[in-house]
Amino acid sequence: MNAFLAELGKQLVTRWTVALMLPGALFAAAVVLAHVLGQGHAVDLAALPAWLDRVTATPAGGRGATLLITVAAFLLGAAAAGLVAQSVGVFVAWTWSLTGSAPVLRGIAGRRRRRWERADAEAADAEREFLADTADPARRARSRRAIARRAAICLVEPERPTWTGDRLHAADVRVHRSYGIDLAPVWPRLWLVLPEEVRGELTAVQDRCTAAARLAGWGILYAVLGAFWWPALVVGVAILLTARYRSRLAVAVYADLVEAAVDLYGRELAVRLGLTCPGRLTGEVGEQISVIVRKDGTVPRARRVGSAPQPRA
Repeated sequence: MNAFLAELGKQLVTRWTVALMLPGALFAAAVVLAHVLGQGHAVDLAALPAWLDRVTATPAGGRGATLLITVAAFLLGAAAAGLVAQSVGVFVAWTWSLTGSAPVLRGIAGRRRRRWERADAEAADAEREFLADTADPARRARSRRAIARRAAICLVEPERPTWTGDRLHAADVRVHRSYGIDLAPVWPRLWLVLPEEVRGELTAVQDRCTAAARLAGWGILYAVLGAFWWPALVVGVAILLTARYRSRLAVAVYADLVEAAVDLYGRELAVRLGLTCPGRLTGEVGEQISVIVRKDGTVPRARRVGSAPQPRA
């Protein structure tokens, strides 16, 4: 047990250092540069040696004591920056679950829906042309491109103000359409019947979602620092673009894995719940699963607004 706790402690320290302290140290250094250089001399690094000489020459119990206080303040600042970035990352992950009920968010979701409807109409036209002449490779390629453009917006009709929110919501809608399962209440029970290696894959993708949200937190901090030192704004924009790409990729993989888990182990869940499912999982059995886990005794006759299981923040 002692060996286990010691190894666990080392792993926690290592992960905390990599995830928070190292990026925090870089941000603290950027704060120092912003303080020393400011906007007027943002790239004049020649001012740094003079500032360091002034700091080390300040009488605060001797040169060594001054350096020790400076290093301690720097490390504390780095740790504080890491915690703030993590908190902002939690907020970023929370925005993925916004439903678009507020007026501003409803407008954003409406624009996304109109874009999807236009892409859906183009895909339908291209598909009709292809079905009229399936031997024409040009029509086949046009149909594929139109479907890909529609899927790039959302796999189903958008209802959320963000792409990531709609991708998670699409998993819920697609599972319900295929199996009659309300994914949000069913997911905890399905998780318990998943093999360990499948849960490990899902957990790893959840960690990537968390890392992407935390990276967005760093980008926001750098963007705010850009008000005092413009190079930080450039860094912040680059980080935010990277975080956007990583979050979309991670959320898409996570949603695909959630759907795959239902496809492969939904029938096993039905059997564990005492339902008869001799063949593949059907919509009737899926609705019975939803009734059992919701414990409300009603079967949904129409699509209820719900949400896919959210990755951890």
